Amino acid sequence: MKRKAVMAHGGDCVSIELIGDSFSEAQTAALEYARQNGATFIPPYDSIDVMAGQGTLADEIFTSGEGPFDRVYVAVGGGGMASAVAALLKSSWPKVKVIGVEGVDQASMKAAIELGKPVPLDYVDVFCDGTAVTQVGKLTYEFCRDLLDEIVTVTNGEVSSAIKSHWDGLRAIPEPSGAMSLAGFLKHHEAGKIEPDEKILTILCGANMDFAKFADVSRQAGINPQRDRSWRFNIPEEKGSLVGLLTGLPPGVSIMDLQYGRTMNEPQRPLLSINVPDLACAEFEKWIARNEESAEDVTGHGATRFRVIPFTPALFTSPLFVEVEFPERAGALLGFMNAISWITSVCYFNYAYTGERVGRALIGLDFENDEELSIHRDKIFGQAGKTVRAVKEVLAGEIF
Repeated sequence: MKRKAVMAHGGDCVSIELIGDSFSEAQTAALEYARQNGATFIPPYDSIDVMAGQGTLADEIFTSGEGPFDRVYVAVGGGGMASAVAALLKSSWPKVKVIGVEGVDQASMKAAIELGKPVPLDYVDVFCDGTAVTQVGKLTYEFCRDLLDEIVTVTNGEVSSAIKSHWDGLRAIPEPSGAMSLAGFLKHHEAGKIEPDEKILTILCGANMDFAKFADVSRQAGINPQRDRSWRFNIPEEKGSLVGLLTGLPPGVSIMDLQYGRTMNEPQRPLLSINVPDLACAEFEKWIARNEESAEDVTGHGATRFRVIPFTPALFTSPLFVEVEFPERAGALLGFMNAISWITSVCYFNYAYTGERVGRALIGLDFENDEELSIHRDKIFGQAGKTVRAVKEVLAGEIF
């Protein structure tokens, strides 16, 4: 979508060459091209002139006559738009609070302010690709440090819920980065940080939504971290035990997901994801307390997030489970598999295409013994930043 827009505006005067799998890689290549060819590099955010252009958005807000506002929420990527918005609005409305919003795994400005200088992040999530910046600029850091009143971080699920809110209220579908400001406001509102008489502005900027991403956004928007929980329950392997568990749930509790596969283990351990409305919370807590010996909260665990396929752990010798994140393009994961194929065997593999720019797979690797696992651990995790974007361990206790 972005490439088509660039070509539409530039026509025959523009050529596009895609290099790298991240903004940082592309910027490095662009700087090198400019050096070799005597061309001018136009920074995407760390430039007074670029920031001034982004600041025209704030000028439109001021001249609209809708202000003044008490709070303004603005997404932060490299920090250009946030800097310009804060500078212009605070010069017009000195008492306004400007709150920057970053993704939990994209918080490069928050890290810079905490450490006193721009620093590169080791890992940057790209769900909100328009704000996926490894390191903020020197100029934008100084502006945001001095002008932002606060930075709030939001999860991908909270951003997805904000996209849904935009659709429900405005029939608008922003890209994830465009919905971050509303996600930040909603987080503060739910935490009781917004006064009843405060006038709020959230900046919606960005409509480059890929159609393939809708399914993942829709799924995450349906997750309420305050009400949706996942549990494993111990039940005997006998007729009616699973039905008895389900029918014993308190009234009002909805089953969102159920994962169960018969294994050689005893007792059996089905996994239920359930939604507990506010009116049913008290009764559900009592029910869980009565069943605490057979229930385990596994919300957010690997088995819940990846819908782990039933298997028999007794067949594994020394397993290591890892979550591998890689660019969603042909051959991207193959490099990782080739790099480790000589030291381990694959005993589990779970992957589903979600429409994101990155793919994620849960992979079980089995070693001949614990000593072999210890020897080769660094080789496995050392693939992060080389053949794949990230390799994170998933504890075996979260899976079986």
